[in-house]
Amino acid sequence: MKRALLLLAASAFVTPAFAADIIAPQPPAPAPMTIEPVTTTKTWTGIYVGGQAGAAFGNSDNGAVFDPGNNGAFNNGLFGHDNNAGFVGGAHVGYDYELSNGFVLGAVADINYIDGKEKRSYTVGGGTFSTESDLNYFGTVRGRLGYAFDSLLVYGSGGLAYAGVDNKTTYPAGGNYAGYNFRTSGDKADFGYSVGGGVDYLATQHLSFGVEYLYTNLGSNKQTITGTNGANTVSFSSNSNNNDLDFHTVWAKASYRFN
Repeated sequence: MKRALLLLAASAFVTPAFAADIIAPQPPAPAPMTIEPVTTTKTWTGIYVGGQAGAAFGNSDNGAVFDPGNNGAFNNGLFGHDNNAGFVGGAHVGYDYELSNGFVLGAVADINYIDGKEKRSYTVGGGTFSTESDLNYFGTVRGRLGYAFDSLLVYGSGGLAYAGVDNKTTYPAGGNYAGYNFRTSGDKADFGYSVGGGVDYLATQHLSFGVEYLYTNLGSNKQTITGTNGANTVSFSSNSNNNDLDFHTVWAKASYRFN
């Protein structure tokens, strides 16, 4: 009986220790996951479309000579000139290609509404003549060459310019020109060139903003007015070398890029 009790007591002490020895060890905690950041390199390569808006303003020049007696004795008379600044805005489409050395080649075409006109008035022989060149629209087709400082592009641009131009003339009535019949002949300047430059900033991979300056010259806008009354003739003409239809534009632009 004593022997049975001793065996029972010994098993009570041994069993918990043996049970502890057979418990499986816990697996180590997994290492924390590291998520690498996703980086996207911006590029200027691709097609883009957008819009622009700004102001247009003209040059001031003097270029008129007169022959009131139609005898080859030209003189300057009294001259007035007015270039009105106006709104300009439109749309553009283009393509850029970024080279590995940072240079960017491209081309762009735009079409714009322009609220601009160039007025001239001439007083000779006691009468005032006025001419007005009214620009209805203008556009350009230009090449671009620039250098990209990552998200900032500095570029120059140049190419063809075209415009819709209406030329109007007002003649004096009465006075020294009573009874005269007047007519106007001259060029309708509507093709020329544009040169300039600008800065574009790539805000996101698909959205850029910029500022651009252009000088546009549509060529000579020479007009000659002649008037006859059966006995005498009065004529004058603008000096085509100094009387080009030219203007400046400065505008801000925004573009969506498909790249």
